[in-house]
Amino acid sequence: MVMHIPVELPNDGGPPVRIHRVWPRSDGSLVIEGREPRTGRIRAGRIDAEGCASLVPFRDDRALPGLDADPSGELLVHRLKRRAVVRADGRYTKFLAGGKAAAVRDAHLAAAAGLAGSGVVAPDVVAASEHSITLSAVPGVSLHDLGRGLDAGTWSASGVGSDHGSRPLDAWSRAWALWAERWPAFVGTSISNEPSMAARIHSAQDEVRTLERWVGLAVEFDALGVSEDRLRRVSASVGTSLLNSSSPAGLAHRDLHDKQVLVDPGTRSVGIIDCDTLALAEPALDLANLAIHLNFREAQGLLPAGTATVGGHYIHEVAEVLAVPFPRFEAYAAATALRLACVYAFRPPYRDMASTWFSELEERLGKRSFLSGMPA
Repeated sequence: MVMHIPVELPNDGGPPVRIHRVWPRSDGSLVIEGREPRTGRIRAGRIDAEGCASLVPFRDDRALPGLDADPSGELLVHRLKRRAVVRADGRYTKFLAGGKAAAVRDAHLAAAAGLAGSGVVAPDVVAASEHSITLSAVPGVSLHDLGRGLDAGTWSASGVGSDHGSRPLDAWSRAWALWAERWPAFVGTSISNEPSMAARIHSAQDEVRTLERWVGLAVEFDALGVSEDRLRRVSASVGTSLLNSSSPAGLAHRDLHDKQVLVDPGTRSVGIIDCDTLALAEPALDLANLAIHLNFREAQGLLPAGTATVGGHYIHEVAEVLAVPFPRFEAYAAATALRLACVYAFRPPYRDMASTWFSELEERLGKRSFLSGMPA
């Protein structure tokens, strides 16, 4: 199946809505999310299996009761019939379909309780219902926003760890140093005594299944524009590396990237958000996911050149502290890189970039040196 994903969709006579995120479904349809150019409002919609595209009215979703209850809040995310996030009064409310609110509530309660005293802050559960959960804000600025606010002209990889006080590079380095100081305690936190977390284990086999699902969707929709044989061959290689060995598990965020980590240098606070997928997993999973996302952000042009080198320096320091075997880091890094290629192939602004990213990954794997030439 080859389905055209539009860059924009008509909006009832107004300026077209520009599509920025798309999620493929196993039934051959696509869920889409865009933004109105004049108002900046998030709009959700769908492209059915026959290719017919449509947008729903703003904040209209019968599968997410309560989403339209408070029009004063800012809609941040709307994945039609699955989830939405609204910011209001300094709090964040997640609306979830299919009875998933209870599991998300339990994960956040476990995180807030288990991480108390660890030096890593998680959101508090302010309120919860059958269909939603409201969370407190975590203090600080995300690593992503901090990086985007820096002047690309000041970067120098040789400046890692230096302290001249006035350069943006130093603020970035200090933020990462603070994260590196706190993250081992997060990994070592025990929340397995929480009943809701007892069965939350994410193994290498689970990671392979996640990867195979995204590769399968990329093949089904011809999202990357490369042959199925190439995709399957790379996927098999990465899967073999993941299953080749294992290392001791610790607490893992499972979706750790630069937008999920918040730092407040003034109070020396380090926080995480979106604890929905908290589980026990190999530490390499989070560390590799974080490192590869930095590389990907640079490729997107969202972070200045050189930022990934600085962040990667501290990520590898933490890997050493946690005694993460390099082959495990490399295996999870390759899996993250392949998954990102498949995910972003469905996002119109980055489809061409995702295809290039995949080809570069394929080349590095062919040389059996995946991390060669990448920031470390």
